[in-house]
Amino acid sequence: GSVILQSPVLPVMEGHDVTLHCKPKTPPSDLPAAFYKDGSLISTEPTGHMTIHHVSKSDEGLYKCLISRHGESPPSWISVSGKPKTTGPPRSTAPPLQLVFRLVCHLVVFCPYCISTVLMVSLYRHRPTG
Repeated sequence: GSVILQSPVLPVMEGHDVTLHCKPKTPPSDLPAAFYKDGSLISTEPTGHMTIHHVSKSDEGLYKCLISRHGESPPSWISVSGKPKTTGPPRSTAPPLQLVFRLVCHLVVFCPYCISTVLMVSLYRHRPTG
């Protein structure tokens, strides 16, 4: 074809803007152009370029353009990639109630055991030897 549709080769990030340029191979390059998506006319631009603002997954598709008396461009696939995953809310640093409860239970069981063991050892060592 004698018309070129300049479009991004890499996927466009969701939410970003994308500009398509429709140019004949011979000057002048800013002629009016009709833009098509999946075979349907979406826009006619007087200067041959069209911007899609805040692209979403629904903008993904097969685009082509047409300049009268010059012909139409080969179709060009535009893909849209999802937004990068944002991290969720920061986790609270306070330990869950269940962990606190288990810790208290272990201390309640463990402390008397330690105290009685130390007491028994000291009583054993200080016993009268006969």
